[in-house]
Amino acid sequence: MAQPVMDTLQVADALQRSGMEREQAEGVASAFGTQLGDHVAVRKDLDLGFERILAHVDERFAQVDKQFAELRGELTGEIKSLHTKFNVMGVGVALVLAFLGVIAGFLAVLAGLDRLV
Repeated sequence: MAQPVMDTLQVADALQRSGMEREQAEGVASAFGTQLGDHVAVRKDLDLGFERILAHVDERFAQVDKQFAELRGELTGEIKSLHTKFNVMGVGVALVLAFLGVIAGFLAVLAGLDRLV
């Protein structure tokens, strides 16, 4: 049943006071009341509509939050993987530099030996 949006008795009384016959006044008030009840949203209708919208928005935000959490987990794993790869690469570079230092030292020793001979 539609929520009443106007007091049809008050409208009928006002129409009758303005000179309209009682039967006509009640008919007009009843017709207006029916049409307004079918086509005008009252506070209760709006509140219900907003509650539905908010529930839908909350549901969507929950989905987005879940997707962000999944992406965060994936990115964290990728970052850890890259960190490990860079650490391994750093160790490799350090070993190459150490090897080059040994070779340079060895060449320096050989150069010193050439001077002695």
